[in-house]
Amino acid sequence: MASTSTTRRAFATSVSIAMVLGADASARGWARAGGTDADGEHAPDHALPGPYRVRTLPQLEHTCDRCFPMCTGLSCLTRIKVYVPRTEFAVDALFPVRGVRGIDAGASTSEDGSRGDVAAPYPVAIITPGFLIDGDAYATLARRLCSWGFVAVTYTKTESVAGGTLDDDVSAAILDDLISWIGSDVLLSPYADSQNVYLIGHSRGGKISMLQATRDDRVKAVCLLDPVDNTVYAPIAPGYPSSLAVMEANPSRVPPIAIVGGVNGGECAPASSNYEQFFAASPSGAVARDHPPWGISCGAGHFDFVDEATFVQKVICPEGTLDATATRDLSAAIAVAHGERIFRPLPAYGDDDAVLDRVLVSLRNQWIDRGIDFTTVRKM
Repeated sequence: MASTSTTRRAFATSVSIAMVLGADASARGWARAGGTDADGEHAPDHALPGPYRVRTLPQLEHTCDRCFPMCTGLSCLTRIKVYVPRTEFAVDALFPVRGVRGIDAGASTSEDGSRGDVAAPYPVAIITPGFLIDGDAYATLARRLCSWGFVAVTYTKTESVAGGTLDDDVSAAILDDLISWIGSDVLLSPYADSQNVYLIGHSRGGKISMLQATRDDRVKAVCLLDPVDNTVYAPIAPGYPSSLAVMEANPSRVPPIAIVGGVNGGECAPASSNYEQFFAASPSGAVARDHPPWGISCGAGHFDFVDEATFVQKVICPEGTLDATATRDLSAAIAVAHGERIFRPLPAYGDDDAVLDRVLVSLRNQWIDRGIDFTTVRKM
């Protein structure tokens, strides 16, 4: 039985959503608690963990052979972490005496026993890290995406200030090769649909993700977290193109996009190349493939988007006025909701604006319970 506090939260969420959206309401994950929509059906709450258990595979490594000679030796090597939605197998799934197909015959299960409704292969969500940031810094985001039925991938390139860094063209080539490798790897390909790719990128990783998205039809959606284009530290030059210029020159090549940015980016995300510029360059209307761009600003600092900022990162870039855990919750909720609206749309629960509003209302109510100020969060 739900606790009194849970019941009160569910009621408050239902009332708030009704005020903002009319008849819509929220549920915990996939119909696990909470409110109902006008038709009596539970709407998914993308601000909460999804219905799938998360299985973390052992660390993998891959060398981008076709990136040579753009990179050489260990600089072509990436360390990869993959999170796969956990599927419970029936005996007949492993030994299909009744004609039941293999891995997609089982049903994935959440901790409370609710069943997922999507079978493998799953869309692939690849998180590209910021400059010199380890891919593991985005593990929380990866796990959240995986819990909603995405094969989530984080990766770390082999580069350092002392040993040399990789330019943007090489970084995009590595990402392109990573997508192809996921689709051909004997371990991953049964689970991962490499023709339905979701690119998520933070900081410079947002720029790399956008460069790749505009040239790769496998990429169906992008989510940028405090993205940064060219700056005085990395000006436009051979190997360092402007992703903003690419977006503006080829709007039809820009997939549906969601952007979350922090107003306290400072020199790490200067105003001339930050999230506001990416949102301004995002197409709308029919060019946006009938999915208007989502833009959210908040009181975050540039490194509040990673699981735990290092001492050096905190010194280099200002911290935000918004609690860092709330920034990550906001990023995860927007990333999940955007991915779901593109890869698994549910028209019965409203259009894109209704989906976004529902997520924001759910987050606001969660933050009120935690004593976190929601007033810095704004739709762009």
